[in-house]
Amino acid sequence: MTKDVISRLSKANYSPAQLFFGYSIWLGLVPPVSAFFGTYYNGWSLGISDPIKLSFSQSLAISIFYALALIVGFLVTAFVIKWMATVYAPESTLNDAFAVVSVVGTPIMLAGVVHLYPSVLLHIIVLSPIFAWSCYILFCALPILLKIDNDRGIFMGCAVLGFLVTAFLALLGISTIAWVYGIGPNLGV
Repeated sequence: MTKDVISRLSKANYSPAQLFFGYSIWLGLVPPVSAFFGTYYNGWSLGISDPIKLSFSQSLAISIFYALALIVGFLVTAFVIKWMATVYAPESTLNDAFAVVSVVGTPIMLAGVVHLYPSVLLHIIVLSPIFAWSCYILFCALPILLKIDNDRGIFMGCAVLGFLVTAFLALLGISTIAWVYGIGPNLGV
């Protein structure tokens, strides 16, 4: 089923702007909006104490920066895929790179609904298989959308996955440093 959807997308006629503004940006709003309602109304549950609720302004600020991070991450990942394609798939276009990011990111963005009840345990249970599914989709989508053989698709998929993990860890480090220096919500602890 997944390969059929990806094959139909590879034959569709679209521009990067149509794919981004018509589909991806709206789908990318699911996690930040869910996070806003979850942190403001339910609070983060670490499982060891009462949930930590954030104020309206703190929840709104975090959700806005979350949305901006997702948009920037989408665009940077698409341009990195296009840049990597010069080695693995020289015939591919920016349209193809945008399609790959859209297809791979769809399950993750839809799973962002889990932010409505921000519990660490729930996030681990729900998001772990979703990330595995997105990795599977990445390795299926690259050969089809970039029109390359499976071997090149596997090599490029590993390179893209390496970039994504490195970018995630860098963002995690930047967030930690920002919170240490007071840029983030005041939790009153």
